[in-house]
Amino acid sequence: MRNVVLEGIAVTVPEPGIAVVELARGKVNALDSSMYEQIASVFDALSDDADIKVAVLTGRGRTFCAGNDLNEFRTMDATSGEVQMRGVRRAIFNVIDCSVPVIGAINGPALGSGFGLTAACDLVVASEKATFGLPEMNVGVLGGGRFTARMLPQQAMRRMFFTAEAVDAATLQSWGAPIEVVPHESLIDFAFARARSIAAKSRYAIMLAKQSLNGCEGLDLKRGYELEQTFTVRLSEHPDSKTAIEKTVADMAAKADK
Repeated sequence: MRNVVLEGIAVTVPEPGIAVVELARGKVNALDSSMYEQIASVFDALSDDADIKVAVLTGRGRTFCAGNDLNEFRTMDATSGEVQMRGVRRAIFNVIDCSVPVIGAINGPALGSGFGLTAACDLVVASEKATFGLPEMNVGVLGGGRFTARMLPQQAMRRMFFTAEAVDAATLQSWGAPIEVVPHESLIDFAFARARSIAAKSRYAIMLAKQSLNGCEGLDLKRGYELEQTFTVRLSEHPDSKTAIEKTVADMAAKADK
C-alpha cells in the first residue's frame, strides 16, 4: 500500500518499512460506517504488504478522533445497529490483528471509538495536548469500557465511563496507562523513533512476535508461556533468526576483547 488517499484516510510510506495511517475526515475525524470500512481495509492491506514492518496511526488536524458520527446513531435501531456495530468491531479488530505493530500517535482528543482505536494499538505515544474520554453515557449510547480496560485499572476506567469526563494525557498516564507523553511538536518525531527501532528488525520475526503476544494476552501464565515457546521454535528455523544470533554473538565477542 503506497500513498493512498481515501475519503477519510490517507496512507503514506515516508520511510522504508514504515506506513503512516492518518485519519482525515472533516474537522474532528468522526467515524461513520464508510470510515470504519476504510480502516478495516487499510489494516488488512498493511498486513499483506511484505514491505511494511510497522504502522503509525494518527489524526489530521487538531483532533485524533472525536468518536462516532452521531448522525448515524440518530436513526439506528436494533436491526441496523447490529450491522453498524459489526463494522465497528471489524475495524478495531483489524488494527489489533494487523500483522505488524501499530503505534498510536495521539495528537489531540481521542474520544469514544477514538479511544477504542488508541487502546487497540500496540504502543501509544501521546501529545501533551491529547485528551481521552468516554462520552457515551452523555450521548445515549454505550461501549468502550472493555477496550479502555486494556489500558487502565477497572476503577479508573469506570470513573471515565460513568462521568463521561475527558482527562488529559498526563492524568491518564498517572492512572497507569502505558503511554509516553511528549511535547506536541515532538510527537511525530518520537513516534518515528519508535517505528524505526521496530522496522530495523526482521519482518518475519515481527509478525511472529505480534501473533504470539496477541495469542497469549488472554491466557494464564502457564498456557501463555507455552504458546510463546511454540513461536520461539517456529522462528528458530528461519534464516533471520540465525543471522540475528550470529550477529549478537559476534558483538558480544567484540565487546569482550576491548
